[in-house]
Amino acid sequence: MFKRVLFCYDGSDAGRRALRRGAELAILLNAHAHVLLILPSGIHDPFLVAGATGHACIVDDATRRYERMLGESVQWLKARGVAAEGYVSSGNIIDQITAYTKRLNIDLIVLGHYPQPSGGFWWSGSQRVSLAERANCCVFVAVDDPRDRTAGGETVTVG
Repeated sequence: MFKRVLFCYDGSDAGRRALRRGAELAILLNAHAHVLLILPSGIHDPFLVAGATGHACIVDDATRRYERMLGESVQWLKARGVAAEGYVSSGNIIDQITAYTKRLNIDLIVLGHYPQPSGGFWWSGSQRVSLAERANCCVFVAVDDPRDRTAGGETVTVG
């Protein structure tokens, strides 16, 4: 049924929850995992910017931190027996997820639940077109489970 799964991962609590729950599903289905990390808007490569202005850059690069985080998530999946590959992208979130879904022939998208104060969800664009309507595949949204929280409201890290 689901042989190619796309995990949309950003390192947040919701992203880690989706990765954990989706990994359980990928293991049961013997699915191949593709982890997509979409860089937030405004992240620029400081090495490129510094070079363009004729300066050397000695700060830790945010893009490299995201790539490291992606690598760790792929290794985490592989350690659990899931065949996995990772991709770093940037741009509009919905557009990027949709493009990778088509490019990789994805059967299932796994992502975290990100409610917005305005009542929408992060995967709804300004025109209220949902990811599920554009992706042409199933979408698994890992929602918050009260059992994942401690009495103080802190998310428990599993895995």
